[in-house]
Amino acid sequence: MSLPLPELHEERLENGATVAVARRPGVPLAAARLYVRTGSALDPRGKRGLAHLVAAVARRGAGRRGAESIDALVESLGADLGGDAEEDASVYGLSAPAESLSKLLGVLVDVVAAPTFPTGEFERLRRRELASLARDSDEPAVLADRAMLAEAYGDHPYGHAVEGCLRDVARVRLADVRAFHGRWYGPANATLVVVGALSPRDVIADARRTLGRWKAKADVAGEVPEVGPVERRVVVVDKPDATQVQIRIAGPALRRASPDYFPAVVANAVLGGGFTSRLVETIRVNRGLSYGVRTRFAMSRAGGLFTFSSFTKNETAGELVDVAFAEMARFADGGPSPEEVTRATGYLAGLFPLSLETHDQWADRLCDARICGYGLDEVRDYRERVRAVSPDAVRELARRHLPLRGGVVLAVGPAKSVAPQLERFGPLRILPARRVL
Repeated sequence: MSLPLPELHEERLENGATVAVARRPGVPLAAARLYVRTGSALDPRGKRGLAHLVAAVARRGAGRRGAESIDALVESLGADLGGDAEEDASVYGLSAPAESLSKLLGVLVDVVAAPTFPTGEFERLRRRELASLARDSDEPAVLADRAMLAEAYGDHPYGHAVEGCLRDVARVRLADVRAFHGRWYGPANATLVVVGALSPRDVIADARRTLGRWKAKADVAGEVPEVGPVERRVVVVDKPDATQVQIRIAGPALRRASPDYFPAVVANAVLGGGFTSRLVETIRVNRGLSYGVRTRFAMSRAGGLFTFSSFTKNETAGELVDVAFAEMARFADGGPSPEEVTRATGYLAGLFPLSLETHDQWADRLCDARICGYGLDEVRDYRERVRAVSPDAVRELARRHLPLRGGVVLAVGPAKSVAPQLERFGPLRILPARRVL
């Protein structure tokens, strides 16, 4: 059974901005998302985390309002307002009672189009980010995830965490924030998505009055290049005090708009995406090597990664990687059983409607579809299309996209004990933990 899509009303304003309104009767709330096609993929070299800082500081003063004035207005109307960067876009969200949307839409637009970037707020938020990044040095799992991005993506624009790294954020100055906003933020790069129990005509009229007066000129970023293959290598991030080793196996996979999306979703559910998956059964239940095992296809506009994540005792790092590769190879060779596919597709089809219960969830989904370049027919027909995935389609997907020959094996732990166990998997390099930050 197809999911009904909300009726979508769309208009392009004279300044180049796009407005899309989805009317959903019922709960008298509104969810608005104003996104700009500029994300962490556009962070300059040596200043990773800049797009994230721009989005954070923009909320702290815009138009004629300071941070306290924005906070007071938003809170008095029972609303929530914030923004952050993703790889391919910076998204600013507003959730509010439907009757308050008209009053708050101008504030949302000001935050995106006319932030004042107060010096004190910038310095405070930058110190906060630096403190957060410094704390990450004590978290082996965070170190592993950050190092994995850098090693699996290499010099690709996706090859760093959205929050950046300690040494780069320390270099960012207020002039960089203002220059980034001035270069990339403009109406031609912006789309406003609104979902709720609203009159589309009234919302579009409010958008003309607020978003429509934004006249800035901005560069239009080209498409992010596709993610290329990665030769097999092993990286050990040396953390001598770690009592457990974090393990990641990662390789370039598919972009979000790939026709292989649905086979990938099912493959992940069977292989390592759930508590009853094959890798959990093999590694946790049968071998007792780890309490936590997970796989994931992370997909963005230009590409993505397949990742295997787990942890184990320092002494069993090599055994864990052996078992993971053996199970992935068996999966790619023989594929899942019909029973495994039926169980996974039933679970996924049943769960999906829960991800679209609220106006906010719909607003996020509509933005994601536009940012990543896939059609809403995927949303409407999700349950039918996921149930149509066959065991053969899953097997072929696994053969193409699991990192069985290329990709990166990455470990965070004491190199003295971990590195000798992993050198058989490929050329090995040891990094001090501080290099990841």
